[in-house]
Amino acid sequence: MHVSLKRVSEDTWQLNSSIKKFGITFRKESALFKINKEQLVPVSWRRKGEALVQFDWKENKITFKEKKKTGYIDLQKGFLGPATAQLKLRLDLRNYDTSNLPDSINYQVYYKGEIKNRKYKIEGLKFIDTPLGKFEAIKVSRVRSRSEHRKQIFWLVPSLDYTIAQIVNDDGKRLVTIKLKELGS
Repeated sequence: MHVSLKRVSEDTWQLNSSIKKFGITFRKESALFKINKEQLVPVSWRRKGEALVQFDWKENKITFKEKKKTGYIDLQKGFLGPATAQLKLRLDLRNYDTSNLPDSINYQVYYKGEIKNRKYKIEGLKFIDTPLGKFEAIKVSRVRSRSEHRKQIFWLVPSLDYTIAQIVNDDGKRLVTIKLKELGS
């Protein structure tokens, strides 16, 4: 997995991620967003060949095309896109003392034509090993419904500006662990 974040204008950023398997890119996402007074404001999100989502803040409307499904839904302040929820989590955790973390954080996130409540359980500080060394990290688990047999766990490192240093994703069929290998400049 490769993830990059670059500034495209004074207040606008682009988050790109891609996953390759056997040298072939099989998932590629891009999110364009603004940061305004510590608020993350999504502009667009796309997944190669599958989805395009536009956040129109003037008209308060999300327009989407997901495979063969198209439509729009009402947009409200604070809504996030699929790729920006983890970034917002990182920004929000920066505002807490690590000795006084909340039990959970909730976001309203666009996902497949709907706005879903996405809840993250804050499980405290744990030590993790990565190719860059051992770090003290905040363990955060995405809370799923009882019927979902999936797990997603993030470890964010305060000493690295709350960078996500490890992700565990278990979809019930396959367990994948991704660890931070390098930090860009």
